[in-house]
Amino acid sequence: MDVQKKKRKYIIALVCYSVCLAVAFCFMGYQIAKRRFQQNASLRSQTFYAVVTDIQDHRFTIQGLEINDINYRGAFCFSVTEETTIEWRRTAITVDDLNIGDQIAVSFAGDVLETYPAQLESVDVIQLLDDEI
Repeated sequence: MDVQKKKRKYIIALVCYSVCLAVAFCFMGYQIAKRRFQQNASLRSQTFYAVVTDIQDHRFTIQGLEINDINYRGAFCFSVTEETTIEWRRTAITVDDLNIGDQIAVSFAGDVLETYPAQLESVDVIQLLDDEI
C-alpha cells in the first residue's frame, strides 16, 4: 500500500503541475496577443486632409477635401485631448493657433462613429498645412 500512496501522490502532483503550467502559458499567450494587438492598432492609423469649419472649446468640426478617398470627404468632428499632437512644419503649436478656414491633416486611429457629422474617436496628430500661422 505504501507504493500505491506514492503513485497516487506522484499522479496528483503531476496533474497539479500540469494545470499550473497550462494556466501560466495561457496568461503568457494572452499578454503576447494583447501587445501585438496594441502594436497593430497604432499601425492602422489613417490620415486625411480637411478644412476647419467650426471650433468650440477643444471640439473641432471639419470638412474633408476632394483630394481624399471618398470615405474622408464628408464632415467630421473630434475633440482635441492632451494626447493629441498639434504641429506646423514639425514645430509644436497649440490648439489656439488653429482657426476656422485652416487646412489641416488629421491622423487618427480607432473607429469612425457613423453619425452626422462622423465622429473620430482618437485623433493622434493634427498638422496645420497653411504657409503661415
